[in-house]
Amino acid sequence: MSRVYIVALAVVLLIAVGVLLSMQKPATAPTSTTTQNATKVFKLGALLPLTGGFSSYAKLAQCAAELAVDDLNAEYASRGYRFELYVEDTQLDPNVALQKLQALYAKGVHAVHAGLTSREASGEKPFADKNKIVLFSAWSTSSLLAIPNDWLYRIVGTDAKQIRAIGAIIKELGVKKVAIVYRKDPYGEGLYQELQKEAARRGFQVVAAESYDPDPKAFTEAAPQAVRAISAKVRDLVGPDFALVVVSFEDDGQVVLRAIGQDPVLSKARLIGTEGMAFSPVLLQSGGDVMAAGRIIGTANWALPTTPEYKEFYRKFKAKCGAEPITPAPQSYDVIKMLGEIMATIGTDDPDKVRATLEQWGREGRYRGATGVVLLDENGDRANPNFLLWGVALKNGTAAYIEVGYYNFDNDSIVFTTEGRQYFRG
Repeated sequence: MSRVYIVALAVVLLIAVGVLLSMQKPATAPTSTTTQNATKVFKLGALLPLTGGFSSYAKLAQCAAELAVDDLNAEYASRGYRFELYVEDTQLDPNVALQKLQALYAKGVHAVHAGLTSREASGEKPFADKNKIVLFSAWSTSSLLAIPNDWLYRIVGTDAKQIRAIGAIIKELGVKKVAIVYRKDPYGEGLYQELQKEAARRGFQVVAAESYDPDPKAFTEAAPQAVRAISAKVRDLVGPDFALVVVSFEDDGQVVLRAIGQDPVLSKARLIGTEGMAFSPVLLQSGGDVMAAGRIIGTANWALPTTPEYKEFYRKFKAKCGAEPITPAPQSYDVIKMLGEIMATIGTDDPDKVRATLEQWGREGRYRGATGVVLLDENGDRANPNFLLWGVALKNGTAAYIEVGYYNFDNDSIVFTTEGRQYFRG
């Protein structure tokens, strides 16, 4: 056999082997969202203030979001879908929140659990609107951010709805004169504006209002100054028909409550709390005695504890996180779970399609989760919020949170718990 023939035969054999191997290769190479075993990966983000004045709430939200991803992966693994969660710390700073959103976007994340507060969401929103990122917040409530056709959605009711609950409290108490001390940020400004509207609707009077800079470098001095200014304006008004509305978070709330407790006028006033203070262990430890002395009644977007979905969530959350699932845990779970179910249903994380489906589901009430059926209004905010009313009572000399009752938004009424009715009237 000649050398030429041997070489020719070898070439033919190599070509044949190459053809056979090419027939066994996949038709297309895996994309960036597909692994070698044909699993499609959906990326979800969470921007949370894990450090700063909301950290105790943020850690609950993070665990709830992780639980939602666990459930999504268990539910949709058989369909070849896997979900990944990317968590970033916003430090309760709108500028940091923007930077962390940009970092998530660089990783290919286009659906994000927005910052818990309106302060964070206001920093994230312009970039999200420009770059088509679905922001879905579990606790931002400022009415100033209730804007149609943008990319910010909220699974809780806005402050316009929260103020309805506060208005019902004021009416039930027989209060005619109200003062308010609040954070000068979108959350506080929004509540103050809505309180003025509610006063006109309900017939009570806002007799004093003071705001303070919520920046950690400023509020230690600014918050007590605001409290003292309120005190000077209402020294002759404090009585059964007067109440002070407090709009604070944890770190600044400690300072505000301490100043109220030390003030000879406001330490005798009835207090009304807001969402940002609800069931905070930090505030209970540092200002529980002040809240109990003022027989504080506060509001909280809440999940009805009687539904099968909430009971199942409660069981899983307690097992995984080892804590009570207070707000915003149920809301954070539903934010991530709803976004994930949308992606699995439509088979893509394309932001335009996810957003369109989120709006459709919000109109139709297609998603039912820990917080109940999620309906969204024309601004992308919760159309059917539930509000729990909370208080602080001394039990064996120790301050403890209690459930005072529930506010029914549809018929503008309060249903009291047994303990709550006595506390409310006390």
